[in-house]
Amino acid sequence: MSQKKMKFFTKLQAVCAVIVLLVISASIALVSVAQSNAAAVKSVSVSNWWPTDGVSVSGTQPFKGILNGWKINDYSLYWSVDGGSESLMPTSYAGSAHKESDVNVTGWNWQSSNNYVITYTARTTSGIELAHTSFTITVPHETAAVVQAVDSAVTTTTTAPTATTTTSTTTAPATITSPTTTAVATTFYVDPNAAAAQAANSLRPTQPADATQLDKIATHATARWFGGWNTNMQSDVSGYVTAAGANVPVLVAYNIPQRDCGGYSAGGTTAAGYLDWIKGMAAGIGSHPAWVVVEPDAIAGLDCLSSADQATRLALLSQAVTILKANGNTRVYLDAGNSHWQTAVVMAARLQSANIAAANGFSINVSNFIATAENVTYGQAISAATNGKHFVIDTSRNGLGAPADGEWCNPAGRALGTLPTTNTGNAAIDAFLWIKAPGESDGNCNGGPNAGVWWTDYALGLAQRAAY
Repeated sequence: MSQKKMKFFTKLQAVCAVIVLLVISASIALVSVAQSNAAAVKSVSVSNWWPTDGVSVSGTQPFKGILNGWKINDYSLYWSVDGGSESLMPTSYAGSAHKESDVNVTGWNWQSSNNYVITYTARTTSGIELAHTSFTITVPHETAAVVQAVDSAVTTTTTAPTATTTTSTTTAPATITSPTTTAVATTFYVDPNAAAAQAANSLRPTQPADATQLDKIATHATARWFGGWNTNMQSDVSGYVTAAGANVPVLVAYNIPQRDCGGYSAGGTTAAGYLDWIKGMAAGIGSHPAWVVVEPDAIAGLDCLSSADQATRLALLSQAVTILKANGNTRVYLDAGNSHWQTAVVMAARLQSANIAAANGFSINVSNFIATAENVTYGQAISAATNGKHFVIDTSRNGLGAPADGEWCNPAGRALGTLPTTNTGNAAIDAFLWIKAPGESDGNCNGGPNAGVWWTDYALGLAQRAAY
């Protein structure tokens, strides 16, 4: 081999040796960083501010905690009891930033020892567990005398504590809920100025038969939808609930960011503005009794969003529930889509992340046409997976069920469904409601005007085909 070639190969060997050393050094560095990061994650810990280990509590308690060393918006914190399913703890800035849920422990009586294991679990926004802590609290069983003190319908005779009748076979609930049974039939507000009433009155002089058909809609309660079109949220809501007088208005909150994923009902406010908008609704309702359906399609339609936007939406819904429920007479129902969209298992998990534990329940079939029997089956499956949460069904246009082709946007041949009532015959169903106003378009499809615009011809068809 020539001297020139020898020099070339010598240089090549030197270069290769340098490259190998660099690769080895980089690998060592990466391993070191990975080990450091793993150690950092492993060292992360959750602190339970309240309750603390061994404390005895009763009534409604603020469950508080943090993930040490992390920014408050970079993680989610969940609580669970006795290994049950997890409930999201919304962010609170009262005092120092932390995660907090108000939990009513009244009725926790499935442990004869009175001791319950609470677990706080911190997760990334994508659901990966970062850390958890468990501790034991004591919840004394209520005696019958205590129950009688808050229930004027029973006598003052005292009996043995309920703890003596608790059996070891009682199953701990997945999450803790408040009673949602309706004691008496609720009279919902019928708006005399709704579009159906105006249309019926305008037709009465010249088309009395059509006016009579539209009266089937106008004389029954429908929900009022609130969104970005309301220029003064608090004032608009206050005016509506005040007009309801002694009756109960049903409101729909419909202003979530990226609403309807660009579909016929696209719109919504910004993430930064949403909670202020919800606070305006809550302030407008005040102490007046009201039922609120929160963001139709928002949870069922998560799939069109990025993972970051999904987390943002669920956090906004969670806080919306907390804000609205701060009003003692407001009932809140998170929307759960319909049985043709997401499975009950998927929907239950999403509802848990959206703070269903703090809501009265969930709504299904909003603006859809699926028959009531199918909705009952679907709702009960979700209820079973959310610790028995109650639900409401939109029956406004399901009198003949859904069309065979699955069309949901102004399908032909549909009919009004069961009239609004709380007398549902099913303890898990709080009401049949007309959440979608019959006669308002689903969108500019199948000959209809824009979403939410009154469509007299369609309304007449719904009324004429009704069973009443």
